Amino acid sequence: MAEMYDLLITGGTVIDPASGLHGPADVAITAGKIAAVGPDLGRQNGSAKQTIDATGLLVTPGLIDLHAHIYPGCTPLSVDPDPLAARSGTTTMVDCGSVGAATFAGFRRFVVEPARCRVLAFVNISIIGLVAMPECGYGRFVDSNAAHKCIEDNLDLVVGVKVRGSRNALGEDNTIQPVWMAVAAAAAAEVPVIMHLGDPPPTLEQGLDVLRPGDIVTHAFKGQPVTRLVDRHMRVKPQVRAAREKGIKFDIGHGSGSFSWEVSHALAEQNFWPDTISTDVHTSSIKAPISIDMPNAMSKLLHLGMDLDAVIRASTHEAALSIGWEDRIGALKPGMEGDVAILALEEGSFPLTDSYRNTEQATKRLAARHAIKGGQLLS
Repeated sequence: MAEMYDLLITGGTVIDPASGLHGPADVAITAGKIAAVGPDLGRQNGSAKQTIDATGLLVTPGLIDLHAHIYPGCTPLSVDPDPLAARSGTTTMVDCGSVGAATFAGFRRFVVEPARCRVLAFVNISIIGLVAMPECGYGRFVDSNAAHKCIEDNLDLVVGVKVRGSRNALGEDNTIQPVWMAVAAAAAAEVPVIMHLGDPPPTLEQGLDVLRPGDIVTHAFKGQPVTRLVDRHMRVKPQVRAAREKGIKFDIGHGSGSFSWEVSHALAEQNFWPDTISTDVHTSSIKAPISIDMPNAMSKLLHLGMDLDAVIRASTHEAALSIGWEDRIGALKPGMEGDVAILALEEGSFPLTDSYRNTEQATKRLAARHAIKGGQLLS
């Protein structure tokens, strides 16, 4: 008997790096899960309640943004996740430290529960999150025990611990102590730390020394000479290569001050590509001319010469791996969540602006056509 799917996506080029698939195929979703991936599913196995024609388009796992700020009404930089997710093919948005242990109940109630996209979180080592800055400037706010309890109480949502390793988070009188405390909380809960790379203290080298395999450095392609990954000759620093060999991950975290064309070209020329691609979307970076979202950030890596499949992998499967969700999202395998992005790879002349307001003309870009989370269209 022919199977009736809930949703069938036909005619597209499926790129699923986790499965090594890049070619023509259909994707079927039933009861919110991937039901099948293969050629001519509608004609061979049955029909569907809803069909999307993706001819000429790319069909990928739903995009995963590891670094977003999505606690509007509580933190001044945050944006509403759903409109952004719907227009950008992003089915999972991970808040990166906007929320702390003292504000997590409100985050669950007012952001997570009403959201149509999937919302997860790195809990800030500061109990107040980013309600005010410097969030780690008052010692009592930096609480490993509170962060650990928040993780254990919210295992369905919390994927790690966020710490901003930067003077503007720690205050003038603090040092690397909040990074140590973030690692302590994360180690007890067996989750990763994601460390914001910023103006010292601590220095880049101090932060890298503290991080463990599987921990993440975000804002890795920034341009400030003291904090960037390259030295004054634009060569990747030895400590950075050693950190990668140790298993530390490097994330884009674009934002309004953390992606430099000059540094990015230097890193690309040395084959130092990011492990994951994220936006650091907030009220400033979402505005023109930066206009950051996942397709915009991915397009910048394409412009730098990163392979298309690698760009998709860094935006889906690698992101899922980094937060321990690879058994649920980030791939188009039967039984996994029915999260799909349908993207166009457009050719032409497209201005792409870095965080320092420098613009380069790209000859191709990715643009989202649909975001599908759990088999439901967000766009």
